[in-house]
Amino acid sequence: MNSFQLIKHDVYSIFRSPLTYLALLLTYGAMAGMTVLFVQQLDKVDGNIILAVGSWFFSIVGLLFVIKTITRDISQGTLQLFMNKTKNRVGYFIAKVCSMIIIALLMSGFLVAFVIIVQNIVDGKNVTAEKCWELLVFYLIFHLFFGLLLYLFALVIPKTALIYTVGIILIFLVPFAEPFIPMIPKIGDNIQDSLKYIPFSYLPNKTTSDDFTFTNWQWFISAASIIILFIVNLFYVTKKDI
Repeated sequence: MNSFQLIKHDVYSIFRSPLTYLALLLTYGAMAGMTVLFVQQLDKVDGNIILAVGSWFFSIVGLLFVIKTITRDISQGTLQLFMNKTKNRVGYFIAKVCSMIIIALLMSGFLVAFVIIVQNIVDGKNVTAEKCWELLVFYLIFHLFFGLLLYLFALVIPKTALIYTVGIILIFLVPFAEPFIPMIPKIGDNIQDSLKYIPFSYLPNKTTSDDFTFTNWQWFISAASIIILFIVNLFYVTKKDI
């Protein structure tokens, strides 16, 4: 089995799907509408604000692409064709990880391209190259963490609808429930403080801000989480009878 062909097929399936262009159209349309509102109210537009608004939209779109990549062979019933040998299983898994990385790169490129176009049309503070680099690194961590986590779910319970449901819950429910956590008697504030060190919380929260940097502990936890998920997935995929 050629891993490169699998990666090529994953990327091709994204660009071939009409839903991809619908998602991009809706995302760009929403961002363009917000940009017009900013211009009308402020005359000038801070590129960092556009980047912060767009980071949430494209993180959702990117995660949906990752889930589609993970579940495509499950929904089509062709997963067994790729998982008949241990060598093929490992190659298949590595190909999916590479596809997640490519999706993160694509989402970063789509967002930065829009911001650059806006900056050339309207006045305002421009986004620095350093900020774009921070976005790229953040998107790589975001898509790899949630992608590997959802891939593990797919291995344990290969149900397409469940994978989409879990992904939506992780992105939407956890961040929106966080403001209510301090209301929990006695332990609410402690839980709130601990969320700064839990990827389920701080990664989605960063998609709604223009701060894509990590503290030292968040760097360590993010890297360790991705490595552990990678190893667990790799071990599970070589042992599980698909």
